Amino acid sequence: MPKSISSIVVLLLTATCCNTAVITEKDLDIGTSLIPHAGNGVFTRVFIPANTYLGSYAGKFITRQEHMKLFREDKWHYVMGLLECAEANTGGFTNIDGVNGNVFTRMNYAPKEFQNVRFVKTCDPPFVKILSTKDVKPGEELYVDYGEHYIYDFMLDPEVIRFFREKGQQR
Repeated sequence: MPKSISSIVVLLLTATCCNTAVITEKDLDIGTSLIPHAGNGVFTRVFIPANTYLGSYAGKFITRQEHMKLFREDKWHYVMGLLECAEANTGGFTNIDGVNGNVFTRMNYAPKEFQNVRFVKTCDPPFVKILSTKDVKPGEELYVDYGEHYIYDFMLDPEVIRFFREKGQQR
């Protein structure tokens, strides 16, 4: 594809992908999650329109072997797997360990109806983008789906079940 046509395609994809609102990490706070026993969560200070690019999942790039070691030590909770095609652009790294990463590594899982952001994995930097899926009001916690391979045992906790049932009734 000629460069000028590929540039137009990129512009069109960008225009259909994301809102023009500018959100930065300073617009977000890490605080005690509203989800019982979930530790910290991420809250917005500002209104975030649907389809807004918020930033990227950041941390230390690690290999598949390093990820498996963390898994065996039960320290895998902040590890984000990358697309296979990203390895060519990371020097062979397959995951991001977000334990010392940015604010986005502290977002919590919630059932689908409560999720207000999503991960978009790409082959090129930044590799894992965060986009809002609906309007998010100031003070709301950001909820996401970590994917089919994430272990969601905490969702069996009676207090967590009660929290989401009550949250659903408030809608």
